[in-house]
Amino acid sequence: MPLRLMRGAYSLRLHLVLFGTAVLIPVAVLAGLLLARSAALERTQLESRLIQVAEELAGEIDRDIARDFTILHTLAAMPSLANEDWPAFYDQAKAALQGKAYIVLIDASLRQLVNTYVPFGSQPALTGDPETTHRMIASKQPDVSNVFISLVTKKPVFNVNIPILRDGQVRYILHLGQFTDDIVRILEQQRLGSEWTSVILDRNGAVVARSRDHDRFVGKTYPRFAPGSHIASRALIKDTNAAGHQVLRAVVRAKLSEWFVTAAIPLRLAEAPLSRNLWQWVATAAFAFVATLGLAWMFSRAMERPMRAASGAAAALGRDEQVRATHSSLSEANAISSALERASSELTARRAQQGLLLNELSHRVKNILAVVQSIVMRTLADERSPREARDILVERLHALGRVHEHLIHTDWRGAPIREIIRAELEPFSARVQLDGPELVVDGKMVQTLALVLHELATNAAKYGSLSGEKGTVSITWSVQGSDAKSRLRFKWEERDGPTVKSPLRKGFGTALLESAITADPDVKPCLSYEPNGFVYEFEAPLDAIVRAEWSH
Repeated sequence: MPLRLMRGAYSLRLHLVLFGTAVLIPVAVLAGLLLARSAALERTQLESRLIQVAEELAGEIDRDIARDFTILHTLAAMPSLANEDWPAFYDQAKAALQGKAYIVLIDASLRQLVNTYVPFGSQPALTGDPETTHRMIASKQPDVSNVFISLVTKKPVFNVNIPILRDGQVRYILHLGQFTDDIVRILEQQRLGSEWTSVILDRNGAVVARSRDHDRFVGKTYPRFAPGSHIASRALIKDTNAAGHQVLRAVVRAKLSEWFVTAAIPLRLAEAPLSRNLWQWVATAAFAFVATLGLAWMFSRAMERPMRAASGAAAALGRDEQVRATHSSLSEANAISSALERASSELTARRAQQGLLLNELSHRVKNILAVVQSIVMRTLADERSPREARDILVERLHALGRVHEHLIHTDWRGAPIREIIRAELEPFSARVQLDGPELVVDGKMVQTLALVLHELATNAAKYGSLSGEKGTVSITWSVQGSDAKSRLRFKWEERDGPTVKSPLRKGFGTALLESAITADPDVKPCLSYEPNGFVYEFEAPLDAIVRAEWSH
């Protein structure tokens, strides 16, 4: 909780608990992220292993079926088949297989001609797999059937088939029938863990072979893999197995048979790393929080006594009692106690100075009131209407206020001459040019110079160069001489304004410009009403306007 959101006062112990919690939260979040990352890596490795197992099984099955195709093509090239010598072909085919599978030969009308699983001549009349036969007659391509119940073995089997063409048409189809148990042996060779289950599914989603409980599930259909299910050739999916359990299943489609080859583990095992890391994170965070509470209690107890002592010293200071510093093991509390002792001593000294400050404040207020009185009396003495006199008086008082603000910021020591000029001519800053060294006007002359500039700016805005759109004002100042004989020269020059004339009567503004800078009785300010514009100049000893340590 940010301190600015806390309302009211709380104990040091609670602040330490909140501090520890604030430190603990990002650490806990980082630990959680690392554990989650670790779980994600384990999950990724497991998913990669699932895909790898499925791909290896698909490769083994494709190689086994490729060998079957080789056997079939060899049998198809026998003269006995070309001569339609079925008894001879029967003997040759049965001898070639050595009892590991059986051969079935049918013609285009689905009639069985040879079946090596039974004595010659005792084969069923028609094929037990008409679906594959019709598909091959249409495609004229080798094929692998789905799982079906054989008419002669009465067991689940599948056929590896090649067509035998005559004049571009399918004349015969040669089947190599295999028991699904043969595929189970391929699955068992993988030697996967007890939680793993690998399943071979035909095009219709029926179980061809299953590494666990094969006899129980062979021939049963997985709805997820039914025709039209749009399973990708290589995918990783969450599924429900034949026993109704949630599993994570890798699916790879075999190239030759187009069967689905899957490898699956229970979903709980796939999610076990995340669950395990979550519990580890909860346990670690709980332990860290308990440790934070314990440490906060210990440290707060050690810090409480010196803080109470500092609080007592502060209360004594408020009662105007003498405060003595105390020492403890907490350096910050010692610093507070020492500061309170110094504050007690300083307050005693400041009480003695308070009377002097009040007298100085009274003196400055009287001076300001005297200036205000002079401004009011001279403004009202001129022949102006009450409204005009009021507006001029308000402007002059505002100028005096701006000067007063500068003096407050510098503790009445003075103000830079550029800041005084800019403050009075701010509305016309784009039309005023300043040129002169950096000088700080002494505090006693700031008000006088500001009032002079205010009168000059007001007259220029009403009657002079600033009353038009093109007029400008150039203000320059310079220091001549050195040491005690240094003098300040100041010049206000207006250009490109209306023609100015000398006033017929002398008002407060003119009197102010002529008499405000009276540091040198022999050299008075010069007011020139030239055709090109009004010019105001004065020259005075530098130390009368600017103190030596403030001139540059």
